[in-house]
Amino acid sequence: YEINRRIVFVMRLLGVGREGINVFCGLMDICQGLAKSTYDKIVQHLYSASKLMFESVCKKAVKEEQEKNVENEQTANCFKVSGDGSWKKRGFTSLFGVTTLIAYYSGKVVDLIVKSAYCHTCALNKNTLDNDQFEEWYEDHKESCSSNHDGSAGKMEVDSIVEMFLRSVEKFEVKYTNYIGDGDSKTFAGILKMNPYGNDCPVIKNECVGHVQKRMGTRLRNKRKEQKLGGKKRLTESIIKKLTIYYGLAIRRNINSVEDLKKAVIATLDHYCSSD
Repeated sequence: YEINRRIVFVMRLLGVGREGINVFCGLMDICQGLAKSTYDKIVQHLYSASKLMFESVCKKAVKEEQEKNVENEQTANCFKVSGDGSWKKRGFTSLFGVTTLIAYYSGKVVDLIVKSAYCHTCALNKNTLDNDQFEEWYEDHKESCSSNHDGSAGKMEVDSIVEMFLRSVEKFEVKYTNYIGDGDSKTFAGILKMNPYGNDCPVIKNECVGHVQKRMGTRLRNKRKEQKLGGKKRLTESIIKKLTIYYGLAIRRNINSVEDLKKAVIATLDHYCSSD
């Protein structure tokens, strides 16, 4: 029934599962709730529908980026992309992570992968079966296993981005020829190692200005801790923020000239060091 699909969909968006739905229905005196088999079927239906919708949206985003490439006098099927990973909880102990690839000109997501290092069904069967029985059972289960990652949580982002690069031609008939990195060398090293498009089309790395700007702020703060100096022109938090902002602006305004970039950065430094 439509009402069943709607309540499961809404509750899933709120982070509530079957037990929560049944408690809600009981407190509201609506019904006894949903049987497990009914709930599982609805979840599978929602997954299939949302997957189709997401693939359709990604194809539109790819087409839009191709058009913007042409507008900017770039090769239509050679994309510049950035990658970003997120985890269920902070640190590198999370069992779940999601990674996206974002197109440069449109700023839209063109691909996504969810990684999981945990499968509830596997966990239950490991407690009830011996090793031989579990291996035999797993042969039939592995196609539907929820776990698709083996390794640390930090490696989820690297593996996902490499996987998306490898399937770009098959999935969208495009190549991600430029990768905008965030300073993490592991991801780009993984891309280079897999060499997704062969030696004739190497992937080029572009540094993210925002992350380069952030690293400048970090190093200035570290320098302030190492050498504590007083005086009128001391390196305060306010000065660090201003230097960091103007450093980023200098890069963005002089992207095609290293010499002009150097002059702009030195000019900013001279301005804030001046005693006039």
